[in-house]
Amino acid sequence: MTRHTQPTIALGMITRHFDDHKTILRFLKNAETYGHVINRVIVAYSHNKDEATVAEVEKRIPIDLLHVSDLHALREQMHQIGLASEAVVDLLVLPDGGESGEVPYGAYRNAVLFKALLDGIDYLLFFDTDVEPRVLTDLEGVDAKWQEADFVGSHMHSLTKEHVSATTSEYSGYYIIPPMSFPGLGELLIGLGKGMAVEYMDDCHEHQCLNLGPDSPGFPRPTEKPLGGNLGLDLRQAERLAPFYSTVYTFDNMTIKGRGEDTLLGQAISASSGQIMDVDVRVFHHTYEGFPAVPDIRKKSIRDRFYWACLGWIGRNPFLSWYLDQTGKLETDLRSETTMQRIGLEIGGEKAAAHLKDPRFKELVAAFEASSQALPDSIERYHRLMRAWRVLLAAIGREQPPRQVEDIDVSDLRLAS
Repeated sequence: MTRHTQPTIALGMITRHFDDHKTILRFLKNAETYGHVINRVIVAYSHNKDEATVAEVEKRIPIDLLHVSDLHALREQMHQIGLASEAVVDLLVLPDGGESGEVPYGAYRNAVLFKALLDGIDYLLFFDTDVEPRVLTDLEGVDAKWQEADFVGSHMHSLTKEHVSATTSEYSGYYIIPPMSFPGLGELLIGLGKGMAVEYMDDCHEHQCLNLGPDSPGFPRPTEKPLGGNLGLDLRQAERLAPFYSTVYTFDNMTIKGRGEDTLLGQAISASSGQIMDVDVRVFHHTYEGFPAVPDIRKKSIRDRFYWACLGWIGRNPFLSWYLDQTGKLETDLRSETTMQRIGLEIGGEKAAAHLKDPRFKELVAAFEASSQALPDSIERYHRLMRAWRVLLAAIGREQPPRQVEDIDVSDLRLAS
C-alpha cells in the first residue's frame, strides 16, 4: 500500500449500468472549479458498461471499474496482502451468488471502499448517479434557483479535522415520500420505520415534500445519519469505520434489496468514538422524474418508485430493529417494535391500497413477514462480514475496531411472533 506526500482523494460511485459519463464529469469539473485535485474515480456496477462512457472519463482521470459480480482482481489483491479465502469470500460474496442479478447496495459500496483502502487512498467521497454538485435554493413554479456547491471542499474542510471520520449532508430536491394524505398514512409510515416523517407529511400540502438548501453552507454539526450519496470517509481512520451492510429477502418470487446500507455505518462510527459531521451542503437529488413538476402519486411511475422504496425499507427494518436492540439503542423492546411495525403495515397498507387504488400496498405486511423470516440469515452474513473486516484492517496495518455486536447463535434466534 503506497502513501503519498499529498493526501489522495477518490470519488466513488455505484450504478447498475455504467453508460453515462455526465455525472462523473460534472463532479470533476466542480472540483476543478474550486481548485481541488481528484486522483481517481472508482465505480462499482452490476450489469454492463459502455466503452465510450469509460473512454470519456479516462480522458480526464484514471478510473477503476468494478463489476460486483466478478471481482477477481479485487480478490487477488486481498490474497496478496495475506487474506485467507474465507475472509475474502465473506467480504465480497453476494447473498445468492449473484444469480438473481439484484446486488445489495452495501455490496456495491463495499467494492469501492475496499478498493480505495487496498490502494492507499486517504479520502473517499461518494456521490450517486442522480445527484448534482449544486444546491436547489428556491423553486417558484418552473423557475428554479441554484447555487453551485464546493462539494469536495465542504467535505474535506470537516473531514480533515481530528476525530471526524465521516462527513455527510441531506439533499435538496423532492423527498423520497411524495406528497399524499389519507387516513392511515401515519400508521403506514410507522410500519415502514419512517415514524419521524409523520409530522413532516402532515404539512405536505404546504411544502409539497420539497427540500431546499441554503445559499452557503452553515456551520458543520454532528449527526449520526450518514447518507451514502453525499458522503465523505477518512480512510486514514479506517479503524473507526465499518463496511456497508444491507439485507436482501425474497418476496413474491422477487429478490428485494433492503435500503439503508449506510445506517450501520453511522452506528459503528458512533460506537468507536468517531464523529460524523453534517456539512450542510444539500446537493440536488433527482428523486423523481419530471423535475420541477411536483411528484404526483397518482402517476404510475411515481407510485412504483414509492412502492419499491417501501419494500426496501421493509427489508432493512427487522435487521435494524435487531441491531438497535442488541446495542441497547432500541427505545422499546424488540417484540413491541416488531408488533408495532407489523400492525402499522397491516392498517396503513390497507388504507394506502384503497386510497391509491393499488392493491400491491395490501401486501406490504406479507413483505414484512418475508423480511423477518430472512433475519437469521442477515445476522449471520453480518457477523461474517464484520469478522472479515477486522481481518482486512489487520492485514493493511490498522488497529482492529471494537466489536459492534457480540456474535450469537442464529439457529437459536427467537423472533417476535
